[in-house]
Amino acid sequence: MTNRMSICAAVAAVATLAGCSSFDGQKIRREHAENYRNLLEKRAEEVLSGKESLNLQDCIDAALQNNLDIRVAEVRQRVAELDRKVSFAQFLPRVNLNYNYTQWDPQPEIVIGGNSQPMHDERIRDITLNIQMSVFNPSTWFMYAMHERGEEIAELAADYTRQMIVLQVTTYYYYCLGLEEIEKVLDSRIRAAEKLAEQLQDYQAEGLVFAWQSDLARVNLESQKLQQKRIRQLMDQTKGQLLMAMGLSPLGSIQLCPSPPTTPPQGAPDDFIAEALLSHPRLRIADREIAIEKEKVKLALAGFLPSLTGFANRVNTTDAFQRYPSYWMMGLSGVLTVFNGFANINEYEAAKENVKKTALQREQTTLALMLEVFRAYQNLQLAQDSIALVEYNNKAANAHYDQVYEQWQEGLVDASGLLSVVAEKDLAQMVRINSRFQVQVALATLMNVMGQTEIDYEEAQHDGQS
Repeated sequence: MTNRMSICAAVAAVATLAGCSSFDGQKIRREHAENYRNLLEKRAEEVLSGKESLNLQDCIDAALQNNLDIRVAEVRQRVAELDRKVSFAQFLPRVNLNYNYTQWDPQPEIVIGGNSQPMHDERIRDITLNIQMSVFNPSTWFMYAMHERGEEIAELAADYTRQMIVLQVTTYYYYCLGLEEIEKVLDSRIRAAEKLAEQLQDYQAEGLVFAWQSDLARVNLESQKLQQKRIRQLMDQTKGQLLMAMGLSPLGSIQLCPSPPTTPPQGAPDDFIAEALLSHPRLRIADREIAIEKEKVKLALAGFLPSLTGFANRVNTTDAFQRYPSYWMMGLSGVLTVFNGFANINEYEAAKENVKKTALQREQTTLALMLEVFRAYQNLQLAQDSIALVEYNNKAANAHYDQVYEQWQEGLVDASGLLSVVAEKDLAQMVRINSRFQVQVALATLMNVMGQTEIDYEEAQHDGQS
């Protein structure tokens, strides 16, 4: 007996130690940091190899393949599919094979007429094949329908995530192009400011201008250089955000090239709103959320119904006291809730209220979406209308600068007046650059709120990249 207890204790100790695996947090963090850098370098090489510069479609393709939010949405989609398959298993029979070994010490005996005799063997091995199948259980039907809608929601959510990432990439892409153009303008302005500062310094030496006028030109030059530094920092940060949206290292380097402009859709705001009400993923998800709540109402009603389960057991035993070492045991079991404190009634009423709540939330989403479409349409119209005005303003600012510069050469305008006109010209040119890209961003936003963002993709394989 003591020997058996020692063996059992040893087995329990081994099982306990095997379950308590060690965790080296510093090692795991160090390995992940090293491996992740290598992974980012490999991914960047795959995306950027053979390409001197990327256009908008190249950036979108890379984001659809590598963006982490999209990959999380794809995992959720696969989990929802597996949950639906798990739910379908309730319609199929369940088969279990059970093994049981029993030992008695001492062997049980029964007393008959003053004598005793064993009840069964001292050691018994039983092997039981258990088969169960639901015969009538309406809740399984409604649960499966809920998981079907859940799988559809996960698919729509993944598509919506892709649409939002495409919009994000588009915004960062055109923002980067705008900043690059502004930096080019600042480069030319810095060269012009340097030339102006040198001229004023020479004029000051000849006594033609005051010292403060020469200092003002120097301040303008330093201001232009500081502005250029800010633009470069902002461009680096924006490119980092673009790279992160593409699933690449935000510290990497990327060269962008212009893409052909997208043609705006034709139609009135009512047409765009109607398209959004038909196609937008948020509303399609809301439809299925209402369907799930309706299935929950049916599920609550199923609580008033009985459930029936059929079973069959095939038992094989080594007990010599049994007349039949193998036998079948079959039957039908049922459960009907008679009283549970009115919980089933209250659950049914709560389920109906949740249907109303979800329908109201869909209505709220619809109104918000209509406003978003109308706002995006107006922003696009405003951006398009501003193009002509911005071009005219830039042309006028250049003409004004040419005139004032000639007057400054003739001594009719002082240096402060010339610098003021230079600043006016710089501002007009920057606004002109931004307005061209703002139209494309406004167009992408309108297509997004209409649910029409293109997400042509091939789902990437990410096995082993965790």
